[in-house]
Amino acid sequence: MKRTKITMMTLAAAFIMAACGETKKEETTEEAGMPMQNEMHMEETGEHDMAKNLDDGQSGAVGFRDENKGAAYQHYMHIKTALVNTNAEEAQNGGKMMVEALAKVEDNTQALEAAKTIANSAEINEQRTAFQELSAAMEVMLKESLRSGEVYKQFCPMAFDGKGAFWLSASKEVRNPYYGDKMLKCGRVEATITGS
Repeated sequence: MKRTKITMMTLAAAFIMAACGETKKEETTEEAGMPMQNEMHMEETGEHDMAKNLDDGQSGAVGFRDENKGAAYQHYMHIKTALVNTNAEEAQNGGKMMVEALAKVEDNTQALEAAKTIANSAEINEQRTAFQELSAAMEVMLKESLRSGEVYKQFCPMAFDGKGAFWLSASKEVRNPYYGDKMLKCGRVEATITGS
C-alpha cells in the first residue's frame, strides 16, 4: 500500500511538472506529492535581495490615455515583480504606492480593495491571493485606457490548488508571480491587450 502511494505521488509530481513545461531536480517524496498551490516560497536566506530579480523578461513600452491609470499600471508591475521574487515586504511597498495612485482613478473599487490588502499584509500568500483580484481589475482598466504598446495576459494552471490564475505582464516571457522561483516559468500567454 505504501509503495502504491509513493508511486501515485511520484506520477502526480511528474504530471504537474509536465503541465508547466518545467523540469525539476529530484524532490523528496513528501514534496513531490504535495498539491501545488500558492504557498511556495523561495529558499529562506534571511534576506530578500531585489538585485536577484527573477523577473527579467524584456518589456516593451506602453502608453496610456490617462496618466493616473499609467501610474497604477507601473505600481502593478512593481507588485508583480516583488511576488515573482517572493518578496512580501517589497510587494507591500508596491501595494502602498498603488493605493495612492488608485486614489486618483475613478471606478476602481475592486483594484483599490485588492491593493489595500497587499499594502496591509506582510504575508506572501495573502498578497498573492489579492494579486489575483488586482489582476482582474487591472485588465478592465487597461482595456479602456491603453493607447500604445502591448500587455500580455498570462495564466498559470497550477495556482490556487489547480484552479488557475492569471496576471498581466509587459513581456511575453513568463515569470510566475504565484510561485516565484519554485515554478518561475509555469504558465502561458492567454491573450494580448493592445493599444489603439
